[in-house]
Amino acid sequence: MANLTLVAEFITFSLIVWFAGVWITRTTDAIDTKYKLGSAFGGLLILGIVTSLPEIAVVVTAAMQHHFDIIIGTLIGGIALQTVVLAILDFRSGSKRALTFSAASLTLVLEASFVVLVTVASLLAIKTPLVITGTSISLASISIVILWLVGLWIVFKARNGLPWIAEAINASPGRKHHERRAVINHPSLKSASMIKVFGILSIASIATLIAGYGLATTGNDIAVAFHINGGLFAATFIALAGALPNISTGLASIKIGDYSLAMSDIFGGNAFMPALFIVCDIIAGGVVLKYASSVDIWFAALGILLTIIYAIGLIVRPRHIYFRLGVDSLFVVLIYIVGVSIITL
Repeated sequence: MANLTLVAEFITFSLIVWFAGVWITRTTDAIDTKYKLGSAFGGLLILGIVTSLPEIAVVVTAAMQHHFDIIIGTLIGGIALQTVVLAILDFRSGSKRALTFSAASLTLVLEASFVVLVTVASLLAIKTPLVITGTSISLASISIVILWLVGLWIVFKARNGLPWIAEAINASPGRKHHERRAVINHPSLKSASMIKVFGILSIASIATLIAGYGLATTGNDIAVAFHINGGLFAATFIALAGALPNISTGLASIKIGDYSLAMSDIFGGNAFMPALFIVCDIIAGGVVLKYASSVDIWFAALGILLTIIYAIGLIVRPRHIYFRLGVDSLFVVLIYIVGVSIITL
């Protein structure tokens, strides 16, 4: 009975994260429309952090409680599941063409490359637990943050144009980032005052932080109660809970034909996750990545593999779909299922 209560609590916290996370995205879009934050690198940085509050809440809580497996599973193990979200968006696009065919963007390939870059850096950091003397800050964690910031800057500049002359035949990527920020997707916010918008954002953020705390705590308890590896549980169930807002907002983007933006949001969130290791190091008082298990490494490698498949898909642009999925999405789903099945045997 106690175990069922834990599961019910976990589901409840997941639903709160879902609902609150969607409103965080909507209100940050509204704020961006008003103040044009996304047109500046610093504003883009702020928006990325705010929309990642569910994951931040989970890993900060886990760091306070020294649940290192939950932290690592969420930050690098969860990248694989977050990438599978693209297959869900592909399935729901209703298009007769694959998602990568429609999105058709070299900038997306660049974003996917930086997901791979920071994830590989995280794997390398497992065996390089050097810290700054007198602190608990890992040099490797600092390097990951620097890589992420450099990557974000390069992607930001690339959105204004790349030194290439290339034509994606019959592509329909949708609005660009600066065009997206000129439109508030949710009707209820079109005429709302900034006081109301900030109020909704504050309430949604507090709810997300509380629910994130609950996810980390109950998630660890469930892993213990059901004898599940903490990293495995974080990389699957907790990652799924954190991905729910991304699924909702991604489906909204797909509905209005913003295929490129839907993919960019997923890649951007995945690239940001490993940068949080430095925060966890400080809170936990030690190098978190040195506690990585073989399960964590497996899921991180799986995330890299799935991301590369989509990067290839963006370049070769498979036209045909099977079972409402592009060939790349079909491979991603199958490989993810096989990968999870193997590690759980």
